[in-house]
Amino acid sequence: MGESTMEYRTRTSGIARVVLCAMLGTALLSTGATAATPSMNAAAQDPFGGQGAADYAAFHVSESGLLKPQDLGNPAAGASTTSTLVTQANLNLRTGNSTRHKVILTMPKGASVKVLSKAANGWYKLSYKGRTGWASGQYLKAAKTTAKPRTVSKPPATLVTQANLNMRTGSSTKHKIVLTIAKGANVKVLSKAANGWYKVNYKGRTGWASGQYLKATAPKATPKPIAPQTTQGKGPNLTKSVVLTYDDCPLTLSAFDAVVKYAAKSNIGLVLAPTGNCLASFKSRYGVDLADRARAHGQWVINHSVSHPDLRRLSCANGAKQLQGTGVRTNWGRPPYGAINDNVRCAYQRADMRIWTWTVDTMDWQVKNKKTIVARASQAKAGDTVLMHMQWQGFDVDAIRQIGNNLGKRGLTVCRAYHGPKGGVQKTPVKLPASLPC
Repeated sequence: MGESTMEYRTRTSGIARVVLCAMLGTALLSTGATAATPSMNAAAQDPFGGQGAADYAAFHVSESGLLKPQDLGNPAAGASTTSTLVTQANLNLRTGNSTRHKVILTMPKGASVKVLSKAANGWYKLSYKGRTGWASGQYLKAAKTTAKPRTVSKPPATLVTQANLNMRTGSSTKHKIVLTIAKGANVKVLSKAANGWYKVNYKGRTGWASGQYLKATAPKATPKPIAPQTTQGKGPNLTKSVVLTYDDCPLTLSAFDAVVKYAAKSNIGLVLAPTGNCLASFKSRYGVDLADRARAHGQWVINHSVSHPDLRRLSCANGAKQLQGTGVRTNWGRPPYGAINDNVRCAYQRADMRIWTWTVDTMDWQVKNKKTIVARASQAKAGDTVLMHMQWQGFDVDAIRQIGNNLGKRGLTVCRAYHGPKGGVQKTPVKLPASLPC
């Protein structure tokens, strides 16, 4: 995934206070305060039901390692003219202290830059690789130092793992895995960090494990174990047909209706993954249940969380709430951004749901060009799952027609609409079958 250079523009609002001087009869004007506002323009209509399209683009960038704007922290402040700061994202170096000035070069994320001075609007004059210019302080921070885990006294002597649990070299998921401890194993506790992680000893090996999956008692039996999944990217499609999938939310009800009606008429079975916020928004505005409307036309609908958060940042319990909330209630789901770790797997298991990602990413959110999106989707191989989004140009009758024709020229077919036991296009079941009838 390509990386984006994100900038914030600043505006200055002056708040003047007049101080009367009895002897001189003059007034002193105090300086104004600055406030930062994103330079990205939100879409005219919010396809996420209160979750802005501009925010979605920034989140999607984070899948390649870029931080989201809200993760970047406060702008660097109080730096001296001899200090060094670190870029928190790919950052433009400009000829002046605002986005109106020309770009000299783009500094990569993580680069160390020398600070020469700081303007009143929060921009810094910098030196980088022999070049001098200005950059927004929103994306400059002092280098962080790694603090040792603070431990608490008197932890339990032994604990029992509640799931297969990774032992790591440090007290967070950022550290390397030493080994995986089996569910139900007894581990000796050496100490406990302030963040809830335990330093443990297991079979002669010492490392750290999350306290979330360690208890004093044996784990309860899982009532509905989920079978091992070996083809996460292809989900329940065991055929050679190509599955076209669309996440998030359509821009308009008319666009949604046009696509699902065309798909049914053309015997195409799409897989739609709307968020719970999207469903609630269309229900509130039009009195329409998008999931039910899609199923009525032989299309498949899976879960995509309630509000499209990065589930890796949530606990297992809170992640499960995102899957069991106002979103689509079914047996398959797609994690936002395709972001998966142990917490996410735990959440899906708790929600009795399996994960379906993709094998072909059109990057439609980035290119925003129908011709390019169609070309990328048309390169799919037999059995592939193609990722697109309902708010971009691939969710279009003509685009779907072109993709189907292009695949047909290569001897491939797209998954067909659901026919059911009676024949002809029928309403799809809420829960997907173990093998999609493509």
